[in-house]
Amino acid sequence: MSRLFLGYSVPMPADPARRSQESWRAILDAAYALFVENGYQSVTMGGIAARAGVGRQTLYRWWPSKGAVVFEAFLDKVSIGPFPADGDFAAILRAYAHGFLTLYVDGAGGSRLRELIGAAQTDPDLARAMAEQWFEPRRAPVRQALREAQQAGAVRADVDADTALDLVFAPLHYRLLVSGQPLDAAYADAVVDLCLHALR
Repeated sequence: MSRLFLGYSVPMPADPARRSQESWRAILDAAYALFVENGYQSVTMGGIAARAGVGRQTLYRWWPSKGAVVFEAFLDKVSIGPFPADGDFAAILRAYAHGFLTLYVDGAGGSRLRELIGAAQTDPDLARAMAEQWFEPRRAPVRQALREAQQAGAVRADVDADTALDLVFAPLHYRLLVSGQPLDAAYADAVVDLCLHALR
C-alpha cells in the first residue's frame, strides 16, 4: 500500500499487528513442517527461523525454546478431542480411557505426540507446556466428575482425585511408552473396571 506525498508515491509502513500475526503464522507452519519432515530432535530454532523467514530473536520473543514452539505448532495443526464430559463418573472415565486410545494409538497425530512425550523428559520447557496445555486440560473434567461422584456418594470421600486419575492413566502410558504390550479397548476397560472397584 502507498500514499501520495508531494506528488510522489510513498510506501505505507506495514501494520505492526498484521506483520506480527503473519510472522507468528509462518513460524508455526515452519516448526510443524520441520517436525513432521525430520523429527523433533532434528528441529532447531535456527532452522525454524530460516524456514519462516524471520530472525531468531523473533522466535525467542514469543517462545523460550524449540520445545515450546514445536508443541504450540502441534496444537495448532492437530485437531484432537474434546472428550465427552456428560454422564456419570464411570461413563466419563471410560470415555476418557477410550479417548486415550484414539489419541495415541489410532489418531493421525499419535506418533508425533508420543515423540513429544519422549522429548519432554529432557526438555523442561516442553514438559511444562505439555503439562499445562495438554495433560491438565484433559484431566480437569475427569477430576471434577470424580469430585461430584464423591459428593453423590458414588466414590469414597477419602479418595484423592489426582491419585485416582493416575491409577487409570499410568498403566495406559506404561504400555504405550515402556512395555510395548497390547494397548486396546479391552485393556482400557479392564483398567477402568479395576479403578472403579478400588474407588467405591
